[in-house]
Amino acid sequence: MTLENIQLSGNAKLSAHGCADCGKYFVYYPQYIRSGEAPKRCPRCKDVEQGRPSLAEERRQIAFYEGVRVVSLPGEWVEFHSGARRDAPQWRIDIKGQEFGAAWDGRIVIYAPRPIVAGEVVNVREMEVIHRVKVKTETRQTLHHGPVTVERELPITGTEGEEMMRQRRYLVLEPTPDVQPKVELVWATAYTKTTLKGFGRQYWAKVGGSPIAQWGISGGYRSGRAHTDGVLAIVDEEHPLLITTTGDLQGEVRLPARNERTALEEI
Repeated sequence: MTLENIQLSGNAKLSAHGCADCGKYFVYYPQYIRSGEAPKRCPRCKDVEQGRPSLAEERRQIAFYEGVRVVSLPGEWVEFHSGARRDAPQWRIDIKGQEFGAAWDGRIVIYAPRPIVAGEVVNVREMEVIHRVKVKTETRQTLHHGPVTVERELPITGTEGEEMMRQRRYLVLEPTPDVQPKVELVWATAYTKTTLKGFGRQYWAKVGGSPIAQWGISGGYRSGRAHTDGVLAIVDEEHPLLITTTGDLQGEVRLPARNERTALEEI
């Protein structure tokens, strides 16, 4: 990342001096530094100096959303420590589609300097980081599917495995108590169920609408008879999230919900 491409928003700061090792200028976040002092090394060189299991080759901001009121989140906050003494502890929500079943896809990871609760106003940063790790390919025997090939990530400092790049995205919530909310952050789930030979209740849920931004996970039975979609979205009145259910159960959930005043105006 060149100096011209560095984006500063929210609590982000640009280093006053180049990295002590590579000489490049870099972005840092004071709330995550225990000492309160600006770091002397960029994230990558700090990873090398501390012998961390992966190297952050590049970290960049994908999107930034201001004045977001938190309505609901996909999980509980868990305290997270990076392993470096100088780093302040963070809080994290980490949820995968695996929560909904063995056949799953997607992951949502959220960081914050402290647990954020419903009703708080935050800025939301979507970040992308490219890590250099080592990967080892293994064959495992499973009961239902026989031998399957899986990749296992190993520390970059080890002797096993092949070096590869891994790209990940995550969200950061920054509390902004003095900012008036413009939009909302909501979490919703959509359930689909089919039954053997059509006996019993069947229903199908579809995620739609036109959210400002959304991040999703999904999971269910390997047979396909039950499936759940989970969606974290930034919405407002003009850009809602819609969960539409058809079949034996029918209905539509709209987020944000229409208030009485809006409904009267439309009439």
